[in-house]
Amino acid sequence: MGPVPRPDDDRVALYLATLQDELRNVRPRVRERVVRDVARRIADERDEGRDVRAVLEEVGDPLDIAADVRERHGVVERSLWREIAAVALLLFGGVVIPIGGWFGGVYLLWSSPVWTRAEKVLGTAVIPFGALGPLLLVGRQPLYALLLLLPAASAARLMVSAARAASP
Repeated sequence: MGPVPRPDDDRVALYLATLQDELRNVRPRVRERVVRDVARRIADERDEGRDVRAVLEEVGDPLDIAADVRERHGVVERSLWREIAAVALLLFGGVVIPIGGWFGGVYLLWSSPVWTRAEKVLGTAVIPFGALGPLLLVGRQPLYALLLLLPAASAARLMVSAARAASP
């Protein structure tokens, strides 16, 4: 027979699950330690007969705890939208907004901390003006469509790197 459920177990479980989720980008060992320490503190306070609501309020908002842990460990919350926009503009920006759109993609590429210098050079050099050049050349000779493979391959490489950087 397992432990007897106590009142407010669901509230504590939700609190700890929220903390766990907010720490998803932190190294697993750090995340487990923080959640374990907070769970132990809550359990100790409950064992002393304290009200769960008061204990959780005293421990603090799980979002604030997670933000503090991420800051102390140098974890930056990232969204892939900026990187997706960079790759899309590198690939198609020159077609949609001739030349200017591509320069916007280059700016987003170089200002992002996600990619290495080599990947940034690759994105800039292999996709000069993106699909614009190959699409302009296709009118002269359909085989120039094969040139679209270079910017597409480079864009795919950049997206794989961005996805890896975004995963915990």
